[in-house]
Amino acid sequence: MSATGDTLVLRTQRLELHFFTDSDRDAALMLAVLNDPDFIHHVRDSGVRELEQARAAARTGPMAFRQANGLGLCRVTETATGRDLGQLGIVTREGLPAPDLGYGFLPAARGQGYAVEAGRAVVDYARDTLKLPRLLAIVSPTNAPSLAVLGKLGFRFETMTRLPGGEKDLQLLTLALNKDT
Repeated sequence: MSATGDTLVLRTQRLELHFFTDSDRDAALMLAVLNDPDFIHHVRDSGVRELEQARAAARTGPMAFRQANGLGLCRVTETATGRDLGQLGIVTREGLPAPDLGYGFLPAARGQGYAVEAGRAVVDYARDTLKLPRLLAIVSPTNAPSLAVLGKLGFRFETMTRLPGGEKDLQLLTLALNKDT
């Protein structure tokens, strides 16, 4: 993973992860993910409905996370086709005691192992480069596909939680990144 401007961050066998920018491409992906019915149902309805709103959401979300602490969501792209698949990365959230793995993939990209592949690369980076002791993840208890992805990455249930200002109870999962945690 490298943080050289807004270029490639991580590469896997099939994927490239790039930090979000305020480009039209990244705003369009943000808009598509935030308006996916499954994302709205399981995560939240952000109310973002236009490209400029999505661009602003990228600035105040993934780009702000990166500026504040070097972490953030990345655009996940299929290397062979250049097709944007979704977003995945490490974020910090109010109400959580450690950084967490967040993601959202477009419907056409689900069920093909992309989330697990990108997730493994980011987990390895968090452990080996960032030296984080653990990562968290939050997920709706009814989101079976997301729970399966997190299980394949090694996350384990810790407790139920609700984020500040949140309306839903969520499962809080944890992944120890070194043997001391």
